[in-house]
Amino acid sequence: MGKTVENIAVLILAAGASSRMGTTKQLLSWNGANLLDTTIENASVVSPEHIVVVLGANADKIKANSINIKSVQSIFHKNWNFGLGSSISYGVDFIQRSLQNTKAILILLSDQPLIDSKYLGQMIQAYESSGKGIIATEYEKGAGVPAIFDKCYFSNLTQLDKDIGAKQIIRKFKNDTLSLDPSGKTMDIDTLEDYQKLTKIRNTQLNQD
Repeated sequence: MGKTVENIAVLILAAGASSRMGTTKQLLSWNGANLLDTTIENASVVSPEHIVVVLGANADKIKANSINIKSVQSIFHKNWNFGLGSSISYGVDFIQRSLQNTKAILILLSDQPLIDSKYLGQMIQAYESSGKGIIATEYEKGAGVPAIFDKCYFSNLTQLDKDIGAKQIIRKFKNDTLSLDPSGKTMDIDTLEDYQKLTKIRNTQLNQD
């Protein structure tokens, strides 16, 4: 189980149109649920009361077919097609206005189902103990999300636009960033091939447990 901390909100990005997938990938089956429900479930372990999901394309379909979406705050971003940065900006602005005691925001994608509550708990523990304002996830080509941003970076996040995500803020403030090794959990799902590959990885892990 992850570590639960008050006043850390979770922002889940689920507004994309899944154009490369050809179907609504947030609703793809995963471990008895779907991708979005899995992400919400993992987030609920570490921040059960402060989860916001940004919806855009296929919002009505997602709300009709997601069980866990009913237990969290979902918001509709009408300009979802402007890109990931726009969705982050919209979500952070909403959290600032509606959850005014929030001290940090954990940003998640809805298409990284291997990111589990244990890893999210490690991120929160690092935020609490490291003294760093940003806790990011290591990738081969730099750090990115999942990432925790202290409230001192909220204004930077709300200024994001188009398809430029949080990576540019992480790069700009690298001296205040701690990057964690996700142990191979960051693969996301953009295509059917990605989904099939991740499903195979998951089934292998289940057989080993």
